[in-house]
Amino acid sequence: MGKIAFAAMFAACFVASSPGRAADLSLKDLPDEEYRTLSLALPGFYAGIHGGYGWGSGDVTDVYDYHGDPRADNTVDSNGFIAGVQLGYNIQRGNVVLGIEGDLGYLNLSGSKSADLPAYQNNPENAISAKYTLDGGLYGDLTGRLGYATGKTLLYAKGGVAFLNASLDADYVGANCTMTDKDKCGSREKNPSTFGFESEETLVGWTVGVGVEYALGQSWSLKVEYQHFDFGSMSNSYSGTDTFSCKYNGGTCTSKLTGTTDTDVTVDAVMLGLNYRFDSLGDSFK
Repeated sequence: MGKIAFAAMFAACFVASSPGRAADLSLKDLPDEEYRTLSLALPGFYAGIHGGYGWGSGDVTDVYDYHGDPRADNTVDSNGFIAGVQLGYNIQRGNVVLGIEGDLGYLNLSGSKSADLPAYQNNPENAISAKYTLDGGLYGDLTGRLGYATGKTLLYAKGGVAFLNASLDADYVGANCTMTDKDKCGSREKNPSTFGFESEETLVGWTVGVGVEYALGQSWSLKVEYQHFDFGSMSNSYSGTDTFSCKYNGGTCTSKLTGTTDTDVTVDAVMLGLNYRFDSLGDSFK
């Protein structure tokens, strides 16, 4: 239901932001030569598909309490394919093109990082290791475009708001003693404590990009685009306990882990796209 609601919110934002089509921008007002040379960025709506490859990182700040209050900073490198659909609207004044475009798709971002976290007071009995796994999912953006059209080619820049449904899983393995007096805990037992936490959040951030688009005919065009995303930060508070067999405390000891993770997610992507324009010149080329 969360992903459906997110898609509905995206569609509503796009429709609400689409500009009306002004009569003074009609192609009929352009000279005949401009009909033939500015054949790509025609006023009106277009739709298409896109796909490519993305790579990024998640900077994880983990402030945890495992018999102490250490802090660890790690970066999870990630990559994967990106694919989706786009819908846009262009207006044109001479060679200058203004537009609005929305993307909706899937960002298959995936990466993991294993790390030994600092032990409290450098005590091996308080040592703990972690594995962070970062994944992406449904994404979208709503951007404004500014371009320059010449012949069948459009050069443009874009920027706006971006969304991503992301998740971070954190799995920990800790020493099996959290007591200061090791003679009262089974610190020599080879039975480590394990903890696992999952978090998922829809992130809202920003994006900028550049691209070039080329007309394949009266209605179809092909584009190549680079886009940078900064989806902001996701935060999660966690708490867990783990029991294990020991020689003290009636044969059972308890290990506790609490803390928070804050993860900054950024992605760079290169994409290839295909657009279909609903408002083509039609017979004007004849």
